[in-house]
Amino acid sequence: MAPDLRNCPICGRVFAYQGRDICNKCLEKEDDDYAVVRRYVREHPGASVSEVAEATEIDEDKILQFLRDGRLISRGLSYTTMCERCGKTIPSGRFCETCLKKLGAEIKGLIPPVRRVQAPEPEVKPRGKGKERMHIKGEGEDL
Repeated sequence: MAPDLRNCPICGRVFAYQGRDICNKCLEKEDDDYAVVRRYVREHPGASVSEVAEATEIDEDKILQFLRDGRLISRGLSYTTMCERCGKTIPSGRFCETCLKKLGAEIKGLIPPVRRVQAPEPEVKPRGKGKERMHIKGEGEDL
């Protein structure tokens, strides 16, 4: 099977799609940017997103995306994001815990439960006086 080839939306290079929508070079750059932002936030807790962007020279939108993706938590930043469902303030991600639970329950309600197929009852052989009977091994008896 031929690999799924795509164009990277950031740099335009053609790459073999492997679950991420950007090429490996841009993914490495994104990971490097994340490491820089993370280090800055740890060293400067409470910094605003604009301060972090200015100090690290990394675009504010990328920093906000790190927050939405749950890679950063706003406890170290003076920024919070809002739940996309209820509007509650959350430290990272797209949804608050309450909405995540409600969404999970709604999804479970849409997907029919898996029916468990019962195994057929084992066939019970009539008790007889044949060799298949069970007995207890006595002392000195070999089986």
